Amino acid sequence: TQPVTSPAATAAPAPAPAPAPAPAPAPAPAPAPAPAPAPAPAPAPAPTPATQP
Repeated sequence: TQPVTSPAATAAPAPAPAPAPAPAPAPAPAPAPAPAPAPAPAPAPAPTPATQP
């Protein structure tokens, strides 16, 4: 006699397909270049020497 196998044992349900991977997030925009440093202030003019009387 042939052994009786249950249909559930022979016909295993197919595994669920893996979910599609989420799309990669868009890369962050490159940061704006740092502003050029402010030019050094002009040196203060040297005080004029007091005129001798």
